[in-house]
Parts: sequence; structure tokens; C-alpha cells
Amino acid sequence: MPDFINAVDPDRLTQFTRRLIQTPSLSREEQAVSRVIQDEMRSLGYDEVYTDELYNVVGVLRGGEPGPRLLFNGHIDHAGVGEMPDAFSGAIIDGAPYGYDGEVIYGRGACDMKGGVAAMVHAGAAARRLGLPQRGEVLVTCVSREEIAQGEGIGHLLKNGVTADFAVSGEATGLKVYLGHRGKFEMRLTTQGRTSHGGYPQGGVNAIFKMNRVLDALQKDYPLPSHPVLGPATVTALDINASPGALSPIVPDRCNLIVDRRFFPEETQEDLLAGFEELLAGIKAQDPEFKASLEPLKWFPAMFTEPTEPVVQAMSRAREAVMGQAGDFGNWYFGVDGTFLNQAGIPCVGFGPGNEFLAHTPRDVVPVDQVITACQVYTALIADLCGPNSEK
Repeated sequence: MPDFINAVDPDRLTQFTRRLIQTPSLSREEQAVSRVIQDEMRSLGYDEVYTDELYNVVGVLRGGEPGPRLLFNGHIDHAGVGEMPDAFSGAIIDGAPYGYDGEVIYGRGACDMKGGVAAMVHAGAAARRLGLPQRGEVLVTCVSREEIAQGEGIGHLLKNGVTADFAVSGEATGLKVYLGHRGKFEMRLTTQGRTSHGGYPQGGVNAIFKMNRVLDALQKDYPLPSHPVLGPATVTALDINASPGALSPIVPDRCNLIVDRRFFPEETQEDLLAGFEELLAGIKAQDPEFKASLEPLKWFPAMFTEPTEPVVQAMSRAREAVMGQAGDFGNWYFGVDGTFLNQAGIPCVGFGPGNEFLAHTPRDVVPVDQVITACQVYTALIADLCGPNSEK
């Protein structure tokens, strides 16, 4: 069996992770970090490295024989810094305050997801040291504009011909094998009333009071399905406002509510809208004055890759080869670009370093040992799918 452990250079991988974190890269500001990645890929001996106009970086490793194309995907932008101190230090610190034994790398984007990107980039170098890939190709795609949550970066690559047989999302999974996530649907729900003077409220219909019926019904009467792997669907309120407003004493005739509904792959936007319409119809049946309308705002697709997919099975074998056990399957609570790969017909599995619940928080860290282990598992996956005897 190839030596996946010693094929990885842990010191160089750690320092590369730090450099990525030390390079600010908000969405649409990824040019500098893309240069860091290009330079590293070229230095590590990738057969081809290129960058497009959105600063997506793609590294290619080619085998000598025909075979499958394996794509690793990660994003190079990060969330806003907020009140995170020394957000770009890339410091190596004690992990105990963050729930880890051993050292962690601190900084914005550490777990979401520069640790994963570094591990994928260096898996290419580790594979080269083992004479891999022997069959097919390995693509490492480091994409921009993921945090915008519209798939701009990965979508641009897919529209311009990037394709593969298998894919891996390196988003944080705590080194578990992940199968997907729920989708996100946001909509504006508006209740309508009738204005009157605030001193004579009985002369109008208060849209805020009508919205109160909606809020009660969402919590008490709105049924939510569950998925055996992805968990329960959820619904919550994100924002509320009324008009004309309080500059003058006037009963509002409009109240707007932004609703967030997390859904499953088998649910369509039409299904979700029909469910909300049914809820509103139930309110109207009890209150003839009730009037409301719905407006879809955002749609981020759900992702679910069947456990029987070859790439999932191969990832489980790779994890076992390095870590001693395949482990249980899991899922993200947030959305990842892997959903767009699945939609493009490229089965995608999740595996990456870090705790997803630290993403976008002031506690943004990634454990050094998890970055190294992720790189070793990625290398084992390359051997499994693109090695000399691979017929997956």
C-alpha cells in the first residue's frame, strides 16, 4: 500500500495554510490569494495551472493512461471579519480554548475554508511523490465568490467546460464523510391592511396584527418534513418591517416578513409555495379580513449524494486507509458549492478539516493535524480512483 502518511510534507502544508489565511480575500477581492495558490501549484509540479477572469484557480495533474477525472473543489473567498481581532494573523496557537487537543491555525477563513484548500492543493504534490495519478486526471479547483451563495465561481468553471467523473468538496466536516445539505428558500410574505389615524385604529386594518397571525401559524400549524440523513426541515423569520412607518401616527397597511425555509432535494419551489399558500388559506378561513401575498427571493439548491455512489464509497475507503475507520456519514447545516457539481451530473462527496460551526465566527480556527490528515486522505482517494488498478 502506498505511504499516504509520509507522502505529505506537513511543515510546508502548514506554512501554506498560514499564507492563505494571511492573504485577505473577501468575495470579489480574490486576486491576491489566487496568485499565492498559482505559485504554490507551479512550485509543487502541477502539469497545468491556470486562472480565469473571476480568479478561479485550476491545477491539473495528468496520468499516463486513460481513466476517470477526479475534481477537488474549495473556495478561496471568506466571510467578513466583523469583530474578529487579528483576523489575518495566521497564528499557530493552543487549540484547547477552541475544543481541540494540539495546535490550531487562527484567522478568518481558517475553517471556511483555507485549511481545506491547502490540503487539496498539497494532495496533488503528495500524489506526485507516489507516482500518481497513473490513470485519468486530477483537477484541483479553487474558486471565487462562494460566500455570495449563488455559485458564481464554480458556475463559471462549469459553463466554460470544466467537468469530471467524481468530485470532492473540501468544506469543513471535522474529517467525517458528508453527503450533502438542505437547500435554502427565502421569500417575502406581505400582509395587507388599511391605513387609519393612530388615534382611531378601529378605522383601519392593522397589517402588523395580521402578520401576528402568520407568525403564530408558522410556529404552530406549519408541518415540516424530515430526511433520514439531512435531518429536519426548518422554517424561521429573518426580518420584519411595516409601512408607511411611524413618522406620523398611522396604522400600517403593509407588513413584510422575510422567511427562511430549509428544504430537501425532493422538494420544489412550487411545493414550498403551495405549502405556504395553504397555511395562508387556513388563516383566511378564520379571518375574512386577512389578505397576504408571497414573493420568492432566494433559492440555493439542496445537495444529497447517495451513499452507494462510487465516490462516496471511495472516500470511505480512503478515510479508513489513513484514519483506521470509515466512520459515519454526516451532512452540513449550510450550503456548499458541491450542490452545483451534483446538478452538473458530477457526484460530489464532502470531506474536509475543521469544525463547520466555527465558520463566520470570531473563533475561526482549523487544527493543524486535521489539515495534514485531510491531505493524506485526499491522497489516498487519488490512489483509489486514479491508481494503476483502479476500475471504480
